[in-house]
Amino acid sequence: MVLIVLGVGATLGGLYGQIFLAEDEGHHDGRTPTFALQPQVGSDELVVEQTAPGRLAVEVLRAGQAMQFDTLHDRSDHYFVTDAGLTFFSHVAFAQDGENRELATPPGEVRVVAQVAPTGGPDFLELGATVDVEGDPLDEQNITDDDAWTDGSLTVTRQGFDFVLSAPWNGNDIYDGPAFLSLFRADDFAFAHAHAELVGNDRFSFATALPGLGDYLAALEFEQDGRLVTALFRFTL
Repeated sequence: MVLIVLGVGATLGGLYGQIFLAEDEGHHDGRTPTFALQPQVGSDELVVEQTAPGRLAVEVLRAGQAMQFDTLHDRSDHYFVTDAGLTFFSHVAFAQDGENRELATPPGEVRVVAQVAPTGGPDFLELGATVDVEGDPLDEQNITDDDAWTDGSLTVTRQGFDFVLSAPWNGNDIYDGPAFLSLFRADDFAFAHAHAELVGNDRFSFATALPGLGDYLAALEFEQDGRLVTALFRFTL
């Protein structure tokens, strides 16, 4: 596995394999990132079960038993979903233990990634599982294959791993920062995340480690005008 570290202020050169060195605090306890490639680490396991058409129940277990979680990125536990074609993304974050963990997904091959901080450690656990889901197609999401994404009222321009808004950012922090970036790689579903640094008043910059070259889906989440925006980009690195 080739590890690429992309730094704050990376330019479009990064999209063609140039390596940027940067401090990366996204892995919490300094461990080498796992990119959520395994459904089980030690006695900790991500269990995924289809409960209805297009619905998955998810649970993170330790030695087969339910766990309690400490706060991670302002929430109890996080689940990220994509499909084999990188045509779908969702990020569901639960506020506290005890809620039913169910996710809506498209049909076909689906990847689920869990991020949690189990009480008693470690302070960051990331697991991933792939399942085949039966169900009806979901509405098409607003995903761009270009460098500019828009919802009609706001445009986000991707410049490498900087994202520039067409208007000054006016939201509140989410998930421990002004913006949160999730990335899935096609083929092996390797996953990475990063927290933004705000540069000026309209630019989110990210430093993170990626597993290597490939086709990616990037999901940029931030608050603007009192609403949560999720800007979705597909690109090749």
